[in-house]
Formats: sequence, C-alpha cells, structure tokens
Amino acid sequence: MGLENWGPHDATKFLAFTANVYRDLYPAIDPARPELRQEGKIVVITGASRGLGQLGFAASFAVAGASAIVLTGRSVDGLKETEQLITKTNPAVRVLCIPLDVTDEHAVNTAFEEIHTKLGTPHVLINNAGILAPPNTITGSNLDTWWAVHEVNIKGPFLVTRAFLHLTGPHPERPTTIINLTSSSSMGTPPGLSPYSMSKTTMYKFTGFLSAEYPDITSVTYDPGVVATDMSRSVGYLKTVSRDTPELSGGAAVWLASGDKKYLSGRVFFANWDVDEVERRKDEIVEQNLLTLWMKGGCGRPGRGCEELWERPGVMFQCINVWMRVNHVRV
Repeated sequence: MGLENWGPHDATKFLAFTANVYRDLYPAIDPARPELRQEGKIVVITGASRGLGQLGFAASFAVAGASAIVLTGRSVDGLKETEQLITKTNPAVRVLCIPLDVTDEHAVNTAFEEIHTKLGTPHVLINNAGILAPPNTITGSNLDTWWAVHEVNIKGPFLVTRAFLHLTGPHPERPTTIINLTSSSSMGTPPGLSPYSMSKTTMYKFTGFLSAEYPDITSVTYDPGVVATDMSRSVGYLKTVSRDTPELSGGAAVWLASGDKKYLSGRVFFANWDVDEVERRKDEIVEQNLLTLWMKGGCGRPGRGCEELWERPGVMFQCINVWMRVNHVRV
C-alpha cells in the first residue's frame, strides 16, 4: 500500500513504540503542569518564525514559564509575530529575536555571542530549522536545490549545536538538553523526498555522537509528528495524515526538557508516544538499547543475531541493512 493510500492514523500506529498514541495535547505533556516548569531556563529555537517553531515550541515553552526564549529564523516579520505570541501567552518571558541563516558559520557564532552577552548560558536547544525541496526524482533534481536541503538540515544543526556547546561546555552545571528534529520520512524511502529523508536520517547519527561525546548533556532525536504546516502541505500525500497539533509537538518537547531524560539520550522519541509508558519502560529501553540506529542481519558467530554486536561494537560493520529499531522486534 502506497503512502497516498494510508488512512489518517495508519502511519502513527505503524511507528508506535507505545500501546497508546496521541495526536493532540494530553495531560502528561501539558506545559502548564508544575512538573514541567522551565523556570530559570534559557531556550534557543531555530526556525522560530513560523510553523512548529512558532506555534509549537515557542508557544509551549512560554506556557511552561521559560525565563527567556531565543528566536532565530530568516523572516524578521515572522520572528516578530512569534515574539508577540510569547508575550501574549506569558508576559514574564524575556524574548530575544535574532534573524539568522543557520548555514552561515560567522552569523551563527555571532548570534550565540549575543545570546551569552544578553541572557547568559542557554539550557535548551531545539534544532527545528529545516527545508524541504519540491518532490522530485534523483535524476529530475537540480543539484543546487538538492544539496541546499543538506546544507540547511545537516550543516545548520551542526553549526548551531557547536556554538551552543561552546557556551555550555561538556559538563554544564544545570540540566541541558539538545533536541534534534527528524521526520518519519527517515524511516523509509518516500519517492521524491530523497534529500529531505536522507538529511533527517543523519540526525540519528548526529544525536548519537552528541550523546557519546557529551554524556552530561541529554541529546534526543525528536519526531514532532505530522502537523499541517506549509512544509507538509507541499507534499500531496501528507495532507491525509497531517493530523497532529502544534500543541502536541510543543508539549512533548517541553516534557523532553524536563526532569531526568538521560535514558533517552542518543535515542529517538516520537511526539505521539505515550510518555507514561515510555517512563515505565525506561529500564527496558536502556538494557535492550531500544530506539537507536543499529544493524539488522546475521553477523558474528553462526546462529547469533546482531544482539552480539552490543557486546562487540567493533564488528558492527559486518552487518547488513541499516534499520531503525523503534519497536522491540527480534528477527
């Protein structure tokens, strides 16, 4: 069955790690909950001039009472709109707007110098900025257009995260969280979306390296669901499945930035998943190394599967068929 024939909830259920899935805000991730308060935190959001950056992340962290929210994006007018939304939602939140092209190394470094000078060391980074090229085959794609997606969706998060880490250092005094956005398109090969899908797959490895190199910082690959934004509307077959709300995406991100989520560091988390069940299964997630990118196939000694690789990671290259183990499935 092609994606264009999927029902509105088929993709969400297909990628479900938990028995229950959600498509709208629910009590456990309500940013107004006292347990999810972001008081004292400085939150940096890229791509904050519209879409999820504006209606999801900025709005939700404002409700959660972040001390300051830094908005970056290419549209000055859009950033102003987001600032007004935050001020209306919670006038106590300080807002810093920085027009920014995330692929410009000098501009990114300058932006974080400004953040540090005006607000201090940030505590939460949401790498939300991204672009989607018009769907096209590989042979039909324009090289510059195809590569520009990788520049924004991979180089951008790298530059921004590096500048963020220069401020936080490897051992921050306060809990620090990096949230890298991915997409369910990374789970397969949706025709026409090669640059976007490939760039979003890269986020799994990027997050993995962050977790390995900076273990005192919680780094999570985050799928925000399928929300009806300008980006999703540009892909015809996504119109049917775009039923998730910005409030769901934002609330789940606030949950990720709250409390101790180290057990999810280096892993993928979907906004649709039931966070109460995820919490109950955290020992299982760590012990079985779930929600990570690994290899599928017969490898190592005859008769053993890839479970052996967790004992001998140096031979991981022997396996075939990269896949995402989002479900606890054994083959």
